[in-house]
Amino acid sequence: MSVLWFDGLLTQVADAGVYFLPQPDIEELLEAAAVNRFPCLRVNLRECTDCADLQLRIAGALHFPAPTGSNWDALTRALGQLRSPGTPGLVLVLEHSDALRAQATDAFKTAMQVLQAASADWALQHAPLWSFIVLDESEFDALD
Repeated sequence: MSVLWFDGLLTQVADAGVYFLPQPDIEELLEAAAVNRFPCLRVNLRECTDCADLQLRIAGALHFPAPTGSNWDALTRALGQLRSPGTPGLVLVLEHSDALRAQATDAFKTAMQVLQAASADWALQHAPLWSFIVLDESEFDALD
């Protein structure tokens, strides 16, 4: 993909949500986020294998208090509170999710649902919240 493609995409509030992103496209995405003045936060999920660790890593990347246990509601509220009047949009990039996807499938799916719901809430405020799960290109065939 290209920076221009991402640049146009990121401003589309109605299309914002959770998407898979090929590894080679990260730099173009980051550049397009910068062009649009969208903060871009990267969440490193390397060796993350359970729900509690996943929540801690997301909370840490977003600089808000860590939810306790399996408190997805707290994470949902915190994601909603990230939207401030001066924020044109936000891009989250979740990297190295392979261990989590393999060992904590339910936690991964729940996180994707929480992020998708947060995108819908942001859209009500006319701002896009994008979440991109980075995958190796070879993994895209298995997503069917």
